[in-house]
Amino acid sequence: MLYSFRPWYTAAVKGDSISANYFIVTAILLVLSTGLLLSHFLRRKQAPLPPGPTGLPLMGYLPFLGPHLHREFTALAATYGPIYSLRLGTKLCAVVSSPSLAKEIVRDMDAVFSDRDPPISALVLMYGGHDVAFSNYGPVWKKLPKVFVREMYGVASREECYGLRKHQVRNSVKEVYKRCSGAALDFGEIAFKTTANAILSMLWGGVAGNHEGFYGELRELESEMLMLMGAPNVSDFIPALARFDLQGIEKKSKRLLSKFDEILSSAIEERLRAVEKSAGTVRKDFLQVLLDLNRGGGETYISTNQVKALLMVYYRKIVGFYLEIPILILL
Repeated sequence: MLYSFRPWYTAAVKGDSISANYFIVTAILLVLSTGLLLSHFLRRKQAPLPPGPTGLPLMGYLPFLGPHLHREFTALAATYGPIYSLRLGTKLCAVVSSPSLAKEIVRDMDAVFSDRDPPISALVLMYGGHDVAFSNYGPVWKKLPKVFVREMYGVASREECYGLRKHQVRNSVKEVYKRCSGAALDFGEIAFKTTANAILSMLWGGVAGNHEGFYGELRELESEMLMLMGAPNVSDFIPALARFDLQGIEKKSKRLLSKFDEILSSAIEERLRAVEKSAGTVRKDFLQVLLDLNRGGGETYISTNQVKALLMVYYRKIVGFYLEIPILILL
């Protein structure tokens, strides 16, 4: 078969354009037919996908989706059934709208469907996805929720932190009373300041910042974080374009992370200095528990980035309720 191509190759060298064109067309057809055969062979080994809309090349069904995704997906479910597939960009997705199927996925097969495909902004802001929400299922992920449940959501932990919360609320009430001179009060700012101080007291036993404008700064950072994590990013749907960062979301996320990292690193360094001075006798707040795991080694060891990511998750989870920003988390 290779010998039969030799006359065409010789013709191309000698300048015979007709024979050379035959050779090019035949080669292209051969490559295409081989690709079709391979794709057909591979598809036979895969389970068939649920039905769904076809969409456009490269863009998938993205151009046809409106701002109200829940309505769009409900309309598609009426056409294609309780489970259907579609492509968002180059990523294949399955949408489930049946309570029985959702129960099977979330409860019965939770280990199979537990891995996430986090957006680029979440990977950056959560130290490479080292938090509870975006890390993949495995030994590391299994121990992180245990730390949360035992140390932050346990009854003993809530009772221990009751005094801290009460103290911050009392301070806020005193501040409101002092400022009751007929001037307008920003209760949103007061609520945020109270919540931030209470949470940071529970996290690492300190009050947030000691310079003027810190709370406004912190609130802006938190708002920007939620906006970046909820903003649709073309790089999430078409990974081939991620290197170009067309919307600048990755760059903004890295800049924002550096500011949060300064706060977290400062708190960790201050705690380590306090431990050295007090010969290890410090209050067992959430940061101290994480640092003990960080220094302990073994199966319960967590890295410094995981310590920071867990602090970020807990802080964001609580403070996020006080920021009136609609967010869309891309799973």
